[in-house]
Formats: sequence, structure tokens, C-alpha cells
Amino acid sequence: MKSTDTIADEGFAEFLDAPLSFSPLRPLPPLPPGSARRPVEVFPTWSEAQRVAARHAAGPLPAIASLRSVGFLPLARAERIMEWYIDPPASDAHALEGAYSALAEELIALDRAVTAAPAAGGLGVRVTLVATPEEPYADAADLCDDVRQRGAIKLRAAAADAPHPLLPNAAVDRLRTVHDVLGHAALGLGFDLQSEYAAWLYCRPLFSRAARPAAFCELVGRVTAHVLTGTKPAFRADLPPAGL
Repeated sequence: MKSTDTIADEGFAEFLDAPLSFSPLRPLPPLPPGSARRPVEVFPTWSEAQRVAARHAAGPLPAIASLRSVGFLPLARAERIMEWYIDPPASDAHALEGAYSALAEELIALDRAVTAAPAAGGLGVRVTLVATPEEPYADAADLCDDVRQRGAIKLRAAAADAPHPLLPNAAVDRLRTVHDVLGHAALGLGFDLQSEYAAWLYCRPLFSRAARPAAFCELVGRVTAHVLTGTKPAFRADLPPAGL
């Protein structure tokens, strides 16, 4: 697909079955007035989390400086992602089950990398699940500071929401832990559109080719729909169409 919406060449993260190659990232073309061209919420990074991510990645991680200073999700593509996510799922049931099974399995080891003691190669992050109606942090800055300074994170438990169609609650909690710690806290980025997409690009190499489409649905599809609409959508399970 060749258009002004293309962020990078076809060897990059736009195509989920592409090899993990991070040859030169291209910044966004000009965006409409009022659209952020780069991450808005930028905080100190966490080098320990970056080292753990590097150990568990299936390929090279993208440059942190680029992810913190340049946007890689054009607004037009973000809108297509949102529309895909809120439309009824259309994926083959067998492929869907395989991708989500792979994701749930891989999250066990990734969650352990976050929560295990440093002596065991982990970050030693203490995770507390809460069932409050609201998120436990006022903003991303508070979350990242808690993780970086105190080695602790509070998450709204998956059990407090309607269940995911394919992932058990424990897997949803692990996914949130991995995304927030090895994505947001590692990069020192917030919850705005470009920061969320940067967190995905950094976490993407942590997942295998089999699990990556399901991870995309959760970490890009649902998150992008939430950011653009201002309302957290219900969980759904789907695999992105080629080229999305």
C-alpha cells in the first residue's frame, strides 16, 4: 500500500507478518491542525525496564529517542484502526483462537520478567490489582513515577470489567502489566495517541509472529478507539486485516 498515510516502508511495523526490521523510521507527513505529531506526555525513562525488554525481545527494539520525539501514527490511519475495532469481528475462528492462545501463553513469561526479583532476572515490580470504578492513577505521570521510583504499580483488575471474549482475566491483567511497565514506564511516555502507539512499537518485538495480531487488537485497536472516542470500548477479539 503506497500513500501519504504510509509511515514507513513495508518492512516495518505496519504489516504484522513482516520481519522485525527497524530500518529508518520515517516521521509523519503533515497532520491536520490540532493533531499531535509527536508524543505529548513525556517523562523520565526507566533504563532497567529497557534492559529487561531487550532481553525478551525477538528482534531489535526501535530507537527510544525516536519514539519519544516523533509521531508514527497518522491520524487517518488511527481513524481506520478505530473503525475496524468498533466494527463486528470478522476473523476466522481458528486463526483467532490460535493468536489469542499464543498471546496468553507468552504473557506468562513476560509478566514474570516484570514481577520476578532482580536476582532472578526480573524487575521486581509489585503489582496490586484494585476493583475501583476509576483507574488508580490520576494520569500517566503518576503511574510511571510509581513504577520507576517505588517499583510498584496499581492496576484496575480485569475482573472489575465485563470479561474478554477469549482471554482469561489473569491474561488481561498480565497484558496490562507488561504494556504499562515495559512500554510506558520504560519509554517514559503517557497515554496520548502518539505515546500509546510508541509503546506498542516498543512492545511489539516482545511477542512472537503468532501472538502479534492479537496483541495488536488489544494494544493498538482498543487503545486507539479509547483515545479517539474518549470512551473505553468493551473488549473484543479480532485480527487486523492485512495492511491496517
